[in-house]
Amino acid sequence: MDLRIVKTRLQIKNAFLKLRARLMPENIKVKDICEEAQINKTTFYKHYADSMELSNEIDDSVIDSVVSTFPERDKLFESPREYVMGLLDVLECNSELLKSVFRGKRDVLCSKLEEKLHGLFKDKAKTEDDRINISFAVGGFVRIVNDYLFNETQKDIEKIIDYTTKVVERIIRPRSSVAARD
Repeated sequence: MDLRIVKTRLQIKNAFLKLRARLMPENIKVKDICEEAQINKTTFYKHYADSMELSNEIDDSVIDSVVSTFPERDKLFESPREYVMGLLDVLECNSELLKSVFRGKRDVLCSKLEEKLHGLFKDKAKTEDDRINISFAVGGFVRIVNDYLFNETQKDIEKIIDYTTKVVERIIRPRSSVAARD
């Protein structure tokens, strides 16, 4: 990609994120972004259809970036505890970025994170039961993480890890216990 295009898109994204620190995404106008980035509207519209397209692109890139730094992302089945601890650690390390980008959009954070994590396991789901179990495990865990990240009250991280691990193990390993009894 042309370096000028890369620089302009970065300038636009940085301007949006600066505005995002003060305003909700739906209140950010293209005019505001252009003023902050010191570009004209024509330049903006060469790259994005509107501010929501820009916002969605930033949301997706943040989620991709965070999940890509999660080394245990494929260990849900092999080691649920490592998976839970690793994801909590990655999200905690990126909590300020996530809180900033997804301020007022916790539901968007949850759905995008759930979609990304669920996508990592689609090849492991051999049956409809597997798909349901993975959806339930990932979805439930994402909701707990959401509460952990955004709820400012004191939390017992070990209790969250232990409980979540037990629940995930029950969900994703029901067949192993059945097989053990046979």
